[in-house]
Amino acid sequence: MNFGTNAVVSGNGVLSTPLISDPSQPTFYFLQLEAVSVGSKKIAFQGSSIGGSGNIIIDSGTTLTLVPTDFFSQLSDAVETQVSGGTKTSDPEGFFSLCYVPDSSLKLPPVTAHFKGADVVLTSDNIFIQVNDKVVCLAFYANDQLSIYGNVAQQNFLIGYDLPKQTLSFKPTDCTNT
Repeated sequence: MNFGTNAVVSGNGVLSTPLISDPSQPTFYFLQLEAVSVGSKKIAFQGSSIGGSGNIIIDSGTTLTLVPTDFFSQLSDAVETQVSGGTKTSDPEGFFSLCYVPDSSLKLPPVTAHFKGADVVLTSDNIFIQVNDKVVCLAFYANDQLSIYGNVAQQNFLIGYDLPKQTLSFKPTDCTNT
């Protein structure tokens, strides 16, 4: 974690989106997520009604990305339709709804989060989470109360919060090399 001038996220590949605060929710920062694309299928996002013009909280302390049930169903269906290889399985803990036993043939579709002004391309590590040594599951979860962009989706990105400019920046980064 960096502060001050060391915290500025800049250079090639940086994408920025408005960072929205809501005086009635001072502990949260919101973003405006417009849609998520799975392959060529673009799914519009409505999100939470709290947060003023923002519709999703960005939170490094929440693991999964929480989205409304209707959106989750569309996203999960789109991912499942476009996954090839691997073996679909149930979550051994009974929590996740879309899981696979990966193998060398597993191919996941490209997924892009379309924030206002920033199209953030997610990797397989951002959309699937390893639940045990044999199973990976979609790292999104249905929740109709709050929409939260969780930390799995933020992995391998430098995330810069510029509070005076009210922007949030994403820069794809291999965090294993830092």
